[in-house]
Amino acid sequence: MSPLVNRIERITTNIGIIAALTLVPLILTTTYEVLARYLFDAPTIWAYEVGYMLTGTHFLLGMAYTLQQGQFIRIDIFSQDMSEKTRAFIDLCAYSVILPLMMWLTYGLTAYLISGFIKNERTGQSAMNMVVWPFRVVFLIAFTLLALQVYAEIIKSLEKYKAAKA
Repeated sequence: MSPLVNRIERITTNIGIIAALTLVPLILTTTYEVLARYLFDAPTIWAYEVGYMLTGTHFLLGMAYTLQQGQFIRIDIFSQDMSEKTRAFIDLCAYSVILPLMMWLTYGLTAYLISGFIKNERTGQSAMNMVVWPFRVVFLIAFTLLALQVYAEIIKSLEKYKAAKA
């Protein structure tokens, strides 16, 4: 496998581990909120927003890792009887369509992040009313990493296609 693919997948794996670890503060936040609300009748103003941002961070940062591990939903009923070469070709075509979309989305998210930062935009979801730009940084990182992983999948599919052709 190419050194570039190895590097991308090492980054994807490390970010995937970070994504998994976001569950720890999410569980702690939720537990604290439940205890504060029901035992002490003192709900927090911050738990809701922190909770949904941690949940979003978990899912967003986990996308590239999910792709790398081959865990996105596939319709295997159609491809299970195909040759390795045909499956590699289908993957290559699909990823080649997805990559420009990921690049376009990443570009758009950059403008979205900058806009939120300049306007000091806030969520408006609770009394805490957090600024949104840090969460938009997560969006940008997540989709950039997903675009890189799609690129790595294109290279891997091309290698599989060439190897099956021989």
